[in-house]
Amino acid sequence: RGKAKAGLGGKVLALLLLWAALFLYGSFYWAYLPAAAVVRPLHLSFRSDCDSPGPELCSFPSANVSLLGE
Repeated sequence: RGKAKAGLGGKVLALLLLWAALFLYGSFYWAYLPAAAVVRPLHLSFRSDCDSPGPELCSFPSANVSLLGE
């Protein structure tokens, strides 16, 4: 009977700690992370004319992004 009570207490404690962690994470996320203020389409381009036979890209993706609304 003592082991069952200790096991139940451990489970309750684990659930309480999980709930507290989720609550604190959600509170921090809501309070400190800003909302998206700038939304612009982003068109990435990369080269694929390389000599390697594998599926690797020949260059890193690159883009020009305008934040002026044009």
